[in-house]
Amino acid sequence: MSNIDEIGIRGIPKESKLILLGDWYQNPGQEWKVICYFYRDDLGYFRKGLPIDLLPALVPGTVFPRTSTENKAQGWTETVMLPQQDSWKKVDFRQLPRTLKRVDDFSEQFDNCVLYRIETDEKVYWLPIAEVARMLFFHSSEVVRAAVYQGNTWQLGKSWSEDWVGNVELSANIPVRYMNSLQYRKFFTWLFFDSDTQDSFGSVFKSINQNSIVENGADRWTFDFTTPDLSYCEISLSGYTGREAEENQVFIREIRSVSGLKAPDLDVVYFSHPDDHLLLSKDPKENDEKPKPLNKPPVDIRELDPDTNPKSSKKRHSVKLGRSGLNFDVELDTRRSPRNVKALPPQSEPDLEEIEEQTPKELASLQQGSDKGKALKADVDNLDPPDLVDAPEKIVFFQSMLRKLEEEHGWQIESKIGDVPKKRCRSQHLVGDRPRRYCHAVIKRDKSTTIQILEIELTSKLKKDGTLEAESLSTLFFRAGDTAVTFQRILDELMTAYKDERLNAMSWKRQFISQNTSVREYLGHPDNKIKNELDALESWVARAADKVIGM
Repeated sequence: MSNIDEIGIRGIPKESKLILLGDWYQNPGQEWKVICYFYRDDLGYFRKGLPIDLLPALVPGTVFPRTSTENKAQGWTETVMLPQQDSWKKVDFRQLPRTLKRVDDFSEQFDNCVLYRIETDEKVYWLPIAEVARMLFFHSSEVVRAAVYQGNTWQLGKSWSEDWVGNVELSANIPVRYMNSLQYRKFFTWLFFDSDTQDSFGSVFKSINQNSIVENGADRWTFDFTTPDLSYCEISLSGYTGREAEENQVFIREIRSVSGLKAPDLDVVYFSHPDDHLLLSKDPKENDEKPKPLNKPPVDIRELDPDTNPKSSKKRHSVKLGRSGLNFDVELDTRRSPRNVKALPPQSEPDLEEIEEQTPKELASLQQGSDKGKALKADVDNLDPPDLVDAPEKIVFFQSMLRKLEEEHGWQIESKIGDVPKKRCRSQHLVGDRPRRYCHAVIKRDKSTTIQILEIELTSKLKKDGTLEAESLSTLFFRAGDTAVTFQRILDELMTAYKDERLNAMSWKRQFISQNTSVREYLGHPDNKIKNELDALESWVARAADKVIGM
């Protein structure tokens, strides 16, 4: 993963803000590009054609270069339940209310661009259809290319199911690291096993073939596709409202998360990858020579190059620019299949991690690899959440995290401490001879979005062999229709053991939680190997904020 101070796009002046995306065009013998409209104070509005491979990084409202991987909200934010999709109307930018219009100098160029006009009881929302596709599908450059140039998922991998068990074998085109990402496994499960979703994915390619026109010697196309059924899904959005008489009109610049997507009806899905090898080398003790230390510095990607193809090798670096949240109506059980074990020939050494293979370079390309390519090969990782780590920390440390969240983000946070309920849990409701405690926090992220957190006090327990084992239980983040009843029911289930189902007390009952919440996330505690308490707190705050923003 590239952890950097800033990531820009070569050719885009610093401090330029992406306002919106326009039509696509393809010159003879070249790949598709999308016209992007930017704004900078001293330059005003200007346009730039960028490869469609960059679409995962092209989030309207973003100021380049990106100086943080945190997906900060821009402008008006709220959460809204989408009405029945039959009531949505497809319109074009000509029909936008006057005070929602931007980029007047170029307005004729994108007047035909497609939006959804979504009317609720209180407001009217204007949602660019290109933003729907970005949020649902365009999380990776490889996925974008599959949608645009193939119109199917064959380039991404193959899938099959039997007796409620699904299997996905990802293609070598997909970075093997994506298989380790829970969010990517959920996304690919939805894409491979839901027929409505596959039809929607393929409709991008179909629309290009049916609706593109030739203009000035180049193919030109106004983005459109068939959206999967999002009726009654809940979206977290950012954008801006109209003025004066149009205050109830909202232009959605960015969908920050979507919840309530229908999950495929499978019990479990196993993922494999042809390059997922565990390479075994000879025992270093057999060699008298000491292993040479790794002294190659990590890759430092500071710019994405829109004009250069990368090398054709499989080595690829992940560039994390933010986080998007895809949440399903039930908890998806996705698992990584066992790795393929291979023995290396004598006198050979295993490859280094990708991030250690290259000397520092500033440029990387998201485009298709080429034999004549020069830049580093990269892909955007918009779905990968922070790694979960081991428990535990004291509950007072959790309260410190909440205070710091409030200070840094300005969210209104209320919390209370109580005793966990005594259910079918033997003595697990006790810590020593006193009741085990919980902390319930309610975060008011914006006017319409409330997120709840449950943290349970953890301790160490004595094993039969006399050693101490730290209890491990992740922190639960969720959204629900109330702030008083649901969390109590979750606590009751937490402290209840179901022997027939092999569910122990002091374990989250994930199926129950998924049935009683609209969105849920699980966050591991700061790594107990971190010796510095301040570092541990900063890590926890950053990862907790990432969860809250993505919900």
